[in-house]
Amino acid sequence: MSSFFQGPYSKRKIVLLVFLASILLGTLTFTTLYTCHRGFRRTIQFWRGMAPLVAKYKYVNFKATKIDRCSPEELEERLNVYREATAPKLVDLILRLGGIYIKIGQVMATIGQGLLPQQYLDALKPLQNGVPPRGYDEISRIIEKSTGKKMDELFIDFEKTPIGSASVAQVHKATLRPKNDGDKPSPIVIKVQYPEVAELFDADLSNLEIATRLFAPENMEVAKALRKRHENELDFTKEAANLRECTRDMQQYGVEPSLVRIPRVVDDICTQHVLAMEYLEGVSLSDAIKDEQNRVAKALGRKDGDELKVMLASKMREHFENGGGAGSGGMRMLGDKQMKIMNVLGPSATAMLRTYASVRDGFENAAISVVKFGSRLGRNDNEVGLIADTTAAKKKKKINVNLGRALKTLVHVHGIQMLLSGTYNADPHPGNILLLPDGRLGLLDYGMVGKLSEKDRETVAETIVALGDNDKVATAKLYRENGYKATLQNGKGEVDDAVLHRFASFHFDKIDLSPLTLDNGEKMDIMEVFRSNREKTVPTWVEEGRRLGGLLVGVSAQAARPISLAKEWRPIAKQALRKKE
Repeated sequence: MSSFFQGPYSKRKIVLLVFLASILLGTLTFTTLYTCHRGFRRTIQFWRGMAPLVAKYKYVNFKATKIDRCSPEELEERLNVYREATAPKLVDLILRLGGIYIKIGQVMATIGQGLLPQQYLDALKPLQNGVPPRGYDEISRIIEKSTGKKMDELFIDFEKTPIGSASVAQVHKATLRPKNDGDKPSPIVIKVQYPEVAELFDADLSNLEIATRLFAPENMEVAKALRKRHENELDFTKEAANLRECTRDMQQYGVEPSLVRIPRVVDDICTQHVLAMEYLEGVSLSDAIKDEQNRVAKALGRKDGDELKVMLASKMREHFENGGGAGSGGMRMLGDKQMKIMNVLGPSATAMLRTYASVRDGFENAAISVVKFGSRLGRNDNEVGLIADTTAAKKKKKINVNLGRALKTLVHVHGIQMLLSGTYNADPHPGNILLLPDGRLGLLDYGMVGKLSEKDRETVAETIVALGDNDKVATAKLYRENGYKATLQNGKGEVDDAVLHRFASFHFDKIDLSPLTLDNGEKMDIMEVFRSNREKTVPTWVEEGRRLGGLLVGVSAQAARPISLAKEWRPIAKQALRKKE
């Protein structure tokens, strides 16, 4: 073997030596990067888990369409089998990677109703309520290191089982030790950040910035803003400041504490990695939605809410394909024969169904008053229900839940935050919303907060009004004059007014999957438009607005109560524009 490396060197031997050296150098470089560079390692880990799923999808689709010549129905059956098998694997990959991937999964679970296949929605939805928690020993060490005090010095009682766990931290209920003798102990929650989160987020955001610099350098400011937002989320002293600021703002506009409650900060326990807050007792919005669907399904003779969810997803997709926006609320969307009977019989039939559901679920010691199916979304004040408090399941408490009213409050308050205040919770997924026993909403987790300048708030308000008026020319003009640039990569070049108006609708109004009529009269499938769209510049007001708008529209769709965000926010937008004058 040693003679091979000795002269003389023919051209063939030189090529082989260069080839071997390249392999050796490549292996050494890969090993070094994988060992020392967290971002590179996470990229490899992502694609090691994702590539087999993508390859299998391509194979299933190719075999069905090119080899077996399947009909669309047969192709969908095969894809459903694929989805059933791969959805749990996708969530497992998200949980293994952690960090920003969990955030992405939570957002997709919220905005995906009617857009993503139901198998993926079902697999992703548990991420809204949390991820597998860490043990008490690790959590107590973090608290003691961060505060410089022993657990016994801080708390009379500390529940070792968390009441919630998420991508960044987990939350425990505790009883704060009073400062002075005779003071009453107070129940609080302790939010504790995982030690490796900062490094994971830094690696993921670095990868995102590299990809943006390579493929869309004009959007680097958006990537930098995203990094700043997530870095702020990892400093709990900034979250405490956000909680105080948003509480003051909402009190100024008369919605806190009358409509919503934002937990107060416990100043004595507030560090970069540990945050103590007032304890709010309630049931999460995600649990309330699931509970309603399960109970109504059982009352209608179905096994559980899974079958109902599939039916609702199908109806929701149909609704979006017909233009989306505000529609019939609650279970009325099903169009089920039993629902039609309920519409005909009216309130007495609703009472009968309520009683039947109560009997079936009596062993749970809770009942739900199901939707008055004849009511429209704008009259959801007729919807009443009772749902067990999952945060205090052992006590079997009951909480009055009015999902329609709760969703309207959620949308209204975030409209005030974005359009009037300019400081808003940028992550209102259902796991971060509590339905309190008195009917108010508890707004949790102010780690991810967005801020809009006065000029950007004005632009968003004008866009909302233009969308509410269905003024395509005005909407497109606002997008063009305020920094949004996009092209279609199908030979059609710059996007016209109709395309910009539809994009704005998705960002600030509704999910509209109906065919798009271009300015020249040509019709295009909206999914083709999305596939060929290339965003060249996305201004801050669009990036911020479409995230919040997508989450609010998605939450409403998840609860089978589709909305027109522009319609809901139009009065607030008008108020914001009058305020400027």
